[in-house]
Amino acid sequence: MLLRVVLSTVVFTALAKSAVLWAAEPVRLSETQMDAVTAGTVAVGVGAWATADGSNSYTSTSTSTFTFSTPKNNVDIGLGFGEAVACCGSSADTDVQTAYYAEGDRIAAHSTVNNISNPVFSQSRGVVTAIAVDIPSQ
Repeated sequence: MLLRVVLSTVVFTALAKSAVLWAAEPVRLSETQMDAVTAGTVAVGVGAWATADGSNSYTSTSTSTFTFSTPKNNVDIGLGFGEAVACCGSSADTDVQTAYYAEGDRIAAHSTVNNISNPVFSQSRGVVTAIAVDIPSQ
């Protein structure tokens, strides 16, 4: 079980790091180009895993992420949700991990994960929200 936790953490970290590196690559723009574009960006990631031992055990995982911008591209919003459930075996374990990257003039971000666990039932839920606002120069 420890191997699964370590492996899922390594994979999730690698995916989140590659998204951040991709989003953070700088490009030099001219003064005219700078006046015409906004610089905000958002990336969110969610990972979930569940494990249960026994012949009558059950596991389920679900993740989803959404990113979108306002019509003028001055506000970027990222949302992520994850849930993992393990039940009814001799042991049960779950985990949800969240990550975000946001770049802009104003940033608001929040992430929370809640876990409920006993020897035969485990549930984890996670939510991540990131908002980046670019304020155009006047």
